[in-house]
Amino acid sequence: RQKLEQFWAEGIRGADFFMSAIGPAVEAFGKYARVEKLSGEQVAVAELLAYVRQVVSEFALERILQAAELGGVDLATRFYLLYRWTYNHARVHFDEARKLAQGVGVELTSLWGPGGLVEKQQEYVRVPGPLERAREERFARKVHFTTMVDALHYAAWLWNENQGQRLKEHLATTYGANEAFWQVAQAIAEVLPDGDKERQLLQGLLAGRRGYTDTGRQDRLL
Repeated sequence: RQKLEQFWAEGIRGADFFMSAIGPAVEAFGKYARVEKLSGEQVAVAELLAYVRQVVSEFALERILQAAELGGVDLATRFYLLYRWTYNHARVHFDEARKLAQGVGVELTSLWGPGGLVEKQQEYVRVPGPLERAREERFARKVHFTTMVDALHYAAWLWNENQGQRLKEHLATTYGANEAFWQVAQAIAEVLPDGDKERQLLQGLLAGRRGYTDTGRQDRLL
């Protein structure tokens, strides 16, 4: 973590941040002829790298989300945020995406399907934005949301469609009162480049947050 603090302070981000962490870990590992668990079982290099990805993922999420409580953010949403931070909207090889998902403790294959969080294109993977997902009928008709990122994408789509009342109802029955949900929205917007459509959607949603969630204040005004 000391090295990660140093890399972060130097402005290293995204995929380069993950790559930079491997060197110090392998260097420490390589000082010994054999590294064992308490049980006496030898630790393989593959296990070391998996552990490095996990530590780096947790560290990066803590920094990206800043004040948000990481424990309140579900695994699929952590993966989405890290994917955007690491690869933006690019498609990547399946194995790279799988390793990123493993770093946060989620199985990549559980995230794809019609309207799902992930699209598999032969040996590649891409992660569509909210408007792309809304083109799939199963997502557009979704009524039950078990992850923040699904609820956030649905909210961004409703905002884009100027469906104010539906957006209020959606937020009221999902994560609208959850501060971590809004911090995730802010974090995703901040890791995306200027001019990015998803960034614009999230910024618009964030700008109108009070109007969509502060129903008590609206009632008092009426």
